[in-house]
Amino acid sequence: MTTPSSPGGPAFAAPHVAPPVGTMLTPPPARRRGRPLGTWALLLSIVATVLAPAVGGFAAFRVARGSGPAFFEMPAGSFDWRVLSPVRDLVLLGEVAFWSGTVIGIVALALGITAVVKRAATGAGIAAIVIAVLGPIVFGGLAALALGAGLAAAGTGGIPV
Repeated sequence: MTTPSSPGGPAFAAPHVAPPVGTMLTPPPARRRGRPLGTWALLLSIVATVLAPAVGGFAAFRVARGSGPAFFEMPAGSFDWRVLSPVRDLVLLGEVAFWSGTVIGIVALALGITAVVKRAATGAGIAAIVIAVLGPIVFGGLAALALGAGLAAAGTGGIPV
């Protein structure tokens, strides 16, 4: 067999070319599997479920303790918002804790759902979803417990403001 480039001479095979990637002759390239999505979701859900309720509970206890005597002096069935004036900075702290926990929890929930759908750290994504959903329950329970404890401490005159 002769070719136009080598008249009268033998035809040589083409130089060795690697087969296409992913065929049976070569393994597929090592794929870097970064899974930060589920991990970020889990971390954010823990912050929203632990840190925000802790700050909110602290603020609720201090608010109830600081304005407790005024609560006991009000007639039943009425509420005067002026009783919160002495502790308005703590009321603001509790509100900021509530809203920041809400925003962080919603972001954690969305990231957890995205991680599960994309199959990126599915276990961490599922845990993040569960923890983020429990966050408002933890916040409400801890705030109610702290308000009750603060009112009890204010009513007995046990802990000074």
